[in-house]
Formats: sequence, structure tokens, C-alpha cells
Amino acid sequence: MSRLLGAALVAWVGLWGCTDANLYSPSAPAAEADRVAVSGRVCTDDPAVARFPLRIVLLVDAAAGPLFSDFDPQGQRIGVLQAFINSALGRPEASLAVVRYAGRSARLAPSEGSFTRNPGQLLGAIGQLAIAQPCLGADQCRDWQDGLRTARSLIEGDMAQSLAGTRVLTQYVVLHIAAGPHSPMARAADCCAPNDAACVDEGDHPSATCQAQRDAELVQSLVQAVRDAGAGGLRYHTLQLAAEPDADANDDVARSMKQMAFAGGGTATRVGGIGGFTPSLLDVLDLRAELRAKRLVVSNRNARPSPDGPLADSDGDGLSDRDEAAAGTAPDLADSDGDGIGDLVEILVGFDPLAKDVPVACEAVDPLADTDADGLGDCDEVLLGTDISLVDTDGDALPDREEVIGGTDYLSADAEADDDGDGISNGDEIRQHSDPRSTDRADQLAFAYRYEVTDEGLVVELLPDALERTPGVEILRPSEGTTAGVGALVYTASTGTLQWRDAGDAQLGPPVAIGEGGELWLPSSSFADIQGEEGRRLLVRVEPALLAPGDVAESVRIVPRARQCLTYTVRNIRMMPTVAVEGAEVAGGNAIVLALAEAPEDRLAVPGPFRLALVPVRFIPPDVRVPGAATLEVLDEEFVRPRLPR
Repeated sequence: MSRLLGAALVAWVGLWGCTDANLYSPSAPAAEADRVAVSGRVCTDDPAVARFPLRIVLLVDAAAGPLFSDFDPQGQRIGVLQAFINSALGRPEASLAVVRYAGRSARLAPSEGSFTRNPGQLLGAIGQLAIAQPCLGADQCRDWQDGLRTARSLIEGDMAQSLAGTRVLTQYVVLHIAAGPHSPMARAADCCAPNDAACVDEGDHPSATCQAQRDAELVQSLVQAVRDAGAGGLRYHTLQLAAEPDADANDDVARSMKQMAFAGGGTATRVGGIGGFTPSLLDVLDLRAELRAKRLVVSNRNARPSPDGPLADSDGDGLSDRDEAAAGTAPDLADSDGDGIGDLVEILVGFDPLAKDVPVACEAVDPLADTDADGLGDCDEVLLGTDISLVDTDGDALPDREEVIGGTDYLSADAEADDDGDGISNGDEIRQHSDPRSTDRADQLAFAYRYEVTDEGLVVELLPDALERTPGVEILRPSEGTTAGVGALVYTASTGTLQWRDAGDAQLGPPVAIGEGGELWLPSSSFADIQGEEGRRLLVRVEPALLAPGDVAESVRIVPRARQCLTYTVRNIRMMPTVAVEGAEVAGGNAIVLALAEAPEDRLAVPGPFRLALVPVRFIPPDVRVPGAATLEVLDEEFVRPRLPR
């Protein structure tokens, strides 16, 4: 079945559900041409696999001292950091900044803006870290708090310039590399309670304990700022190069680093010698906040809820065809006067839907755009006060368009309210496609959508990258026992064989003859038949006619994908007899939209990303429906995320 995701996408269904038992009228026929169900499985995005924006700050110690003279006189760390830059730039979603600190901090890259993917700027900045920076005074040599303030300014600047819909996807990472104690060290009195005079009097001396406390507070403040701005999250990782000859000083640094990493939800690593500082220690970029499913929402956008049941809305503008006839607007045009403002929105804001309006508020947006694909145009959203990049501005998991049509508060979370006092919450009414402003409880049995949703919980799957250099071979799936990481696939043309090396094995597995092709299991060197799915092997599909004429060896990256998955069936979706709209040759169009609301695992109340799917159905009364199946299957891969400007 063809699936399309148009600019008018909108709709949504809640996680809660009920069965159909004893809910339909006993006199209704077993099957009705104007009713369909949708069924399937949908999962949240994995931020790492979905390549959500990733912003990385390298915060690096460059203070003169033992780091340069004794611990790493040859500057080996520079090569490791350059390798990290190159590896990070291999991720299309990643951009970076480099901040140096010593007596004062300095942004080394980018030269403009907050983050960059320019390898020349970034590698040049890493090269500057090989130059030891002097103290500003006798006790002003290594001020990582100033460095953290510089990192924070970059992060806040990036958030301020991002669309809200992009910001909710963005993960920030600070990778702090320290080689010695903070200088100046905090005084013990700096951590005294404001009214504790005795503590202040006795605290006029440096305190590593107070320093660690203040460091952690700075990181906590940064984490909270990122949360308050509605970003995807922040991880603060620390890596200590134990360069100080004084063991106690190294231990003090370790205490601060551990507390900062704990406050920032990151990892803390200590390296005792430069030989132990390897690129693998910096492999922390996949540690991101997981997303949780808030609600799944289904709606026929051509069926307008009303006190009398659903009414045909041929153009999907939120006005029923009956209301359009009364208003004199066109039932086959969502924007009758062609001014870029939908007919319903014009009526709501007091404009004339039959006369072109050019509001000043919309001059900065494209009148034909729908940035978040929620079914409200950008100009509509500007006039209504909703966000052009968020499907759900107020974070209640009800798409803005559905709230606008339903008459609920789209700027303040009100899913639990009951505006019409019928005992059914606003959220449940919108999920069930009934009218939140009408006491229609009795009609729920006939018109309400019925949901059966099962939460599978967090499902972890191994996901291989697609092959790029080996034509004729497609990776279907790795076995459950496969090691996440980088393996290798080898095709030998002279023997017509394939071999696989798991990331956890040192050697290639035995060659497997391709023969006539089809599906083949490729065992790694450690695989034994008795292991089955627990062993290390790879299932591939081979088309011999497409194979390369020569030998090919290709690295294959396999990553774990962690997603919350739901299986669902939604019944009693009413099809409407619609007229042919502009651009369509036939009447009967109905667009069933499915919307999965997501949010970070620890902040379910904030506006988050959506995954959207559209199922087009044609219905001509009394009994013509295409497709004709009573239940339409919607696959997880048919859900897409609106593409937002970076």
C-alpha cells in the first residue's frame, strides 16, 4: 500500500486503550464499509541511530607544568585528540568546539558561531593545545571553571539560535580533559552557609573538598540550563591525565572530576600514564538520553468531530463541509482565498477567509510552509502562537492541530482537564476523535475510536550499517550474540565466497560459498553450530549477478539500538464521503494520520519529537473502499520524523 506523508500531517492517539467488547451497537453489522482499523508496531527513535544533532565541546587543560615537561613531553595526546576529531566528524550529526583553559580560557574553534564541522579549524585548534599556556599570576594557572563558563556560552548561544523543534532533538556533550588541580583553589569559606560566621572565620584556606563541590554545582547549573531551554540533554564526561608528581594532588583532581561527571550524567576516567591515553577512552558519544513513548494518536483528518458525530471535511482544514457551505468558503480548498492562512485559522483570529490577508506577523515565514508537518501552516502557527517547529507546543502529547480543531488549550497542557464536564478528559476526547466541547458521552459508544496498545518496554536490537562498497550483498541482520562494534566483511571473487569477522573476534570466519545466492549465514571465527542465535554470525542476502568483479573488503559498524516499542490496534475509524479536492481527480479521500509523541526518559512533560505516518483511504458510499481490508497494517518504518532546518 502506498503511504504518503504530506504537509498537512496531524493527529494523535493515547497510550491508554480499551477493547471493543460490548461497545458497539448490538444491531450494527459485523463489518461496515465506512469503518476501518489500523494495526501495527511502532518504536521510539534511538537518538544515536536516528542521528539527532550532537554538539561536542572539547574542554582541554593547556596549563604549563608537568603535563608538558614530564607526563607527555612528546605531545602524544595531540594525536589522540586529532583522531577523536576525525572520528567525530565521521558522524554527520556531530559538530564540535574546542576550548582551552589555563590562567584564562579561550575558544580555539570555531572562529565564528558556536560549533563547526570544519576539519581545518578543529584540527588547527587541537594543534594549538601543544603550546603550554603561562599563569596569569602566582595563583592563577589552571582555571577550568572559566573554561566551563566559556563552554556554557557556546552551548547557550547554540540553543538560542536553534528552532525549538531542533533543540528538543539536540544532545550536548562536554568532554573535559584535566591534567592538574584548579588554580586558584577554592577556599573552605566559599562553601560555608551564608550565616555561618564561624565557618567563614575558620575557612580562609584552600580546600579541595570545597573546590569539588563548587565544580559539581557549576555542572548541575549547566545541565539545568539545557533542560530549561528544552534541549535533548547534556552529558559531562571527564578524563584526568594524572600528570602531577604529588599523588594527593592527583587524588584531589580525581575527586573533582568524579563529582563533575556524576552531576553531568557522564563518565569519569583517570589515566596514569600517557601510554594509556587512547582514542577508545573518548568513545562516549553514543551515551545519550533515551526517548520514551508518551502517546500514540490516530485521527482521520477528513472527519471533523462534532456533537452529532464526525462530519466530512473534504479539504482537511478543520471546517466541516457543512460549516464551509455556511461560511461561503470552498470545501475543496483548505485556504479559500490563497493567502497562506487556513480557512479555520482565519475565522478563529477574526480574518475574512474570502479576502487575502497579509499579516505583518507572517512576513518572516514562508506562507506555504509547514515546517513541523503538523497540518498547520507556518503562518497559521505564528497567528495562533504555537511553535512552527513543534508538533505539540505545550507538551501534553496532543498535536497542535487537533487541539485547535477541538477547541482545547494548545498553549497550555490541558489533557487532563474536562472542558465539557462529561466525565471524559480533553485528552481522551481528542484521542477518541470526539468533541471536547460537547457532553457527548452517550455517543462515545458509536463514534469513539477504540485502542488496544501493548507496551513492549525498552527493546534493544543490533543494527548494522548498510554496505557501501560490496554490491550484490545486503545485510539482513546480525545474530543476537553479535558483538557491537566494527566487524569486517570480505568477498573473494576468485573463489566466490564471503567471510565475516565479528568485532569481538581477531580472525575472519570460514569462507561461505555464494553459489546461486539467496540468504546465507556467515559465521565468525568463534562461532559453533551449537551456539545458534547466541553465537557470532551475520545473515546476508546475495544477488550473484550484482557482485563486484574483484575482491572487496569492507568494515561494518554494528550498533545497539534501544527503543521503546508499542504494538497497537485502533478500531472504529470512520471514513467520510468527501468531495474531490484541488489536485485530486477523484472524490472520497480520507487521510488517517498516526502520530507517536516522544520525550526524554526523565522529562516526559516537555514538548518532544513526533514520529508520523499517513494512511490514505478512498471511500465512496455505500460500500466502495480502497484498500478494502478491514484492518490496515502500518509498519514501524512507515513512521517518519519531520525534517527540520539545522
